[in-house]
Amino acid sequence: MFYPLPFFIGLRYAYSRKSDSFGRFVSWLSMIGIMLGSFGLIVIMSVMNGFENEMQKNILQFIPQAQITTQTHRLNFIDYPKTVVPNNDHIKHITPLITGDVIIQSPNNITMSTIVGVDPNEFDPITSYIYLGNLSDLKPNEYKIIIGDYLASKLNVGVGDKLRLMVTDASQITPVGKIPSQRLFEVAGIFSVNHDIDQSIIYLNINDAAKLMRYPSDTITSWRLTLDNPLNIQSIVAQPLSKQLQFNDWRDKRGELFQAIRMEKNVMALLISLIVIVAAFNIITSLSLLVMEKQTEIAILKTQGLNRFKTMLIFIIQGASSGIIGSLIGCSIGLIFALSLAKFNLTFSGIPLPSIVDSKQVIIVFISLLLLSILSTLYPAYRAASTQPAEALRYE
Repeated sequence: MFYPLPFFIGLRYAYSRKSDSFGRFVSWLSMIGIMLGSFGLIVIMSVMNGFENEMQKNILQFIPQAQITTQTHRLNFIDYPKTVVPNNDHIKHITPLITGDVIIQSPNNITMSTIVGVDPNEFDPITSYIYLGNLSDLKPNEYKIIIGDYLASKLNVGVGDKLRLMVTDASQITPVGKIPSQRLFEVAGIFSVNHDIDQSIIYLNINDAAKLMRYPSDTITSWRLTLDNPLNIQSIVAQPLSKQLQFNDWRDKRGELFQAIRMEKNVMALLISLIVIVAAFNIITSLSLLVMEKQTEIAILKTQGLNRFKTMLIFIIQGASSGIIGSLIGCSIGLIFALSLAKFNLTFSGIPLPSIVDSKQVIIVFISLLLLSILSTLYPAYRAASTQPAEALRYE
């Protein structure tokens, strides 16, 4: 089989047993470093993708992802009907919402939470997580609520028990001072999300929420927008609204958490990239040693008519072969490991490791490593091409 001359010589230099043992050792180190780096990058990014998805699934689908409201957080839905919501393919549902912070009291305990007034006839993602009761039990004027199992345990209550909800922002002025709006509610159901949502959100009928918040009958807090991808919130809030309206979104209360996850993802990727950078320097070192070792052979080849470009190509092929093999092996093992995490639900210290492989990220990692491997060969290859045959053969 015919091989181009630079390709043939480059591979012989790469895998010849007669070359310097220390140079071969450094070359193997560089290949192993690139392999470990590509493996680590793919696994870490896949796991962090999984964590982002879990956070999105366990938190963002339950809280208002985006809202259209006014500066006073009171919206007249007659003056501002659903049609004020801009048309956007990423908006899945538009529902009226009444929400506010409340103090919730049982005979045994007292704590803070947030009410979410919903229309039982409208879509709400919490429906699938209610294991006692049903969202349809929240009928108007019956003053029933659905709470999380953590909150139920903390307050030591169950279905049928009574809880007092108080809203300090809706206080009423009396001769004895301000008295917060308050009312007894019956626990009609319990849900479980296995997250802090189990403590931080209470569901009740939107009409009952309006009365508790002392809203007029034509007023809501906002129009609630459910999105197909809450992390792509910027494309939603960038759309124009009338002067009286504004966007609020999940980043107001949960933004720091997701920013911390993304920062951790970037920092970990940077740390793993240092392994790859060290491997690239190893390629430079091993190739420089090879150029010094092969000075005589380079000079002979140049006297036989080998031009500068082909001389460079020999050492580019020799050095890049370590990067190509290391990248292929590392990316393959990384893909298998990342897919195994998702398939077999592996855990670390008892914590499940979710994993989502992003094909774009894998391609970017592979191409970046190949480019880095090739770039690291350019200087030694240039030095080899600059060899003067007369100088190299003077003492031979």
